[in-house]
Amino acid sequence: MTKNIKIRDSVVALFTYQDAIFIIERQPYLKAFPGYHSFPGGKVDSNESEQNYDCKFLRDHDPRLVRALCREIREEVNFDLEDAIEANQVRNISDFGFAITPEFNPLRFHARFFKIELRSRIDFEVDPNEAAWAGWLTAKEYMQKYQQGKILSPFPGLCAMRALAENPNVQNIGSMHLQYDQETEVPLMEPVFQLVQMPVKSNTLPPAERTNAFIVGDSQNGCYLIDPSPSSRLELEKLSQVLSRFKVTGIFLTHHHRDHHQYATDLARTLQVPMKMSEDSYQRIRLKFGDSYFENITVQFSREGEVLTQWIGKDVLVFEIPGHDEGQLGLAPASMEWFIVGDLIQGIGTVVISEPEGDMKKYFASLEKVIELNPNIIIPSHGIPMKSTLRLKETLEHRLMREKQILQHHKNGKSNEEILSAIYQSIDPRLLPAAMKNIESHLTKLKLDQLI
Repeated sequence: MTKNIKIRDSVVALFTYQDAIFIIERQPYLKAFPGYHSFPGGKVDSNESEQNYDCKFLRDHDPRLVRALCREIREEVNFDLEDAIEANQVRNISDFGFAITPEFNPLRFHARFFKIELRSRIDFEVDPNEAAWAGWLTAKEYMQKYQQGKILSPFPGLCAMRALAENPNVQNIGSMHLQYDQETEVPLMEPVFQLVQMPVKSNTLPPAERTNAFIVGDSQNGCYLIDPSPSSRLELEKLSQVLSRFKVTGIFLTHHHRDHHQYATDLARTLQVPMKMSEDSYQRIRLKFGDSYFENITVQFSREGEVLTQWIGKDVLVFEIPGHDEGQLGLAPASMEWFIVGDLIQGIGTVVISEPEGDMKKYFASLEKVIELNPNIIIPSHGIPMKSTLRLKETLEHRLMREKQILQHHKNGKSNEEILSAIYQSIDPRLLPAAMKNIESHLTKLKLDQLI
């Protein structure tokens, strides 16, 4: 069950000059929205002064928010907003809108967006620790890049840029956050153009509580539904309500774990569409749930190199990425704008490599394979999409580090239980069985590598 997470106040600066907006591409290693295109801003401190400003423009707004805005702008782009107002560099400041982070996010903010209209374009000094790139784009240029799959955009940013592309002079657009009926619908986002992400409540391992279902394909000729796995009949009804907006012509499973296909067969029968997966996944699901599980469903086996569907006119290919699961498949356009990696990595928690379907040696190879392919955006089954292959590289380095630890402890004569206690001291107790499975898989790999 989703916990009640404290909502913190934050501020965002939309600097504009004529029809251009100052944009920051966040560094891919940042915890929040890695690699996303956004704007300067940050948290409002609890001790912000409530004393009103005398300064023009600033005195018209909540002093706590404005003080945070001025501080964050100084820190992020080395710009003194008060001095700029006094120097007549600012044409106007308006309350552009607000956004509240959805309830399923691990970090939640009530963000207030301020549109700061400048009299000239300024070459801001951005913090390279925060920004991988920064510059001015018109809203139309931004939307063009987004529609080419080159921009990873949070929902509020997309709302802002759509509004500014339509009318650069708009002063306030009100609510900019993801809105859906929690009683009847699952959330729906489009962080990458024409790639719909639906974080559906699923029976997955903690700390994750949801599995991403995706819609990929041609909106006219039909779309594939990827990994639908609602946790209950109620969640299935919510997902079905959202799916009614799309022409779903098939269901694709990345792998056989139930948090990627629970109720998927019910959907296939209701929608009267085929299901695609690897032959290995099909056999494992059938072995566990019986022959009747796929009754009255056409099942087709997918393999490396198959063209599953189209995305903005480009072939979406199937890639074999075993390791977490022997039959795991990924999806990506050949031009590598993005890559759906299943459970190769997770945005929330750590991937478990559990024998017999898991294989640490193959897992390393799959990580290396996708790193070599170098997709622009990585999209995991749990958590949010992220820019670049950085998280894949970090995961590989982390597993190599764990392998060295396990090898040393094993050589020192420690049992598996003693290794677990030594290297997983601060882990959530619920995850200890999963950690033990990773240790066992590392030991199997070390034997295959003839290191023990």
